Amino acid sequence: MGSYIIFWVLGFSTLWLGLKLFDDEVLLIAAFVVGSGLVLAGLVNAPATLQIVVEVVLLINLFHLCMECIQRGDRSG
Repeated sequence: MGSYIIFWVLGFSTLWLGLKLFDDEVLLIAAFVVGSGLVLAGLVNAPATLQIVVEVVLLINLFHLCMECIQRGDRSG
């Protein structure tokens, strides 16, 4: 019943650690794929009311990842 919380903790911690630990974009994207997969595995078991909130948080994280890669790729500054 509460196994989705375990997946969410693992998934969101992977997302957060990916941002803090990796400077290489390939490793950062790989960490986000793994973290998002864990969060999505938690969504399978989660109640329907929580699913929308988690999906919105994942979209915000994905947008943040895109902005992070753009900033790291900008070598003009």
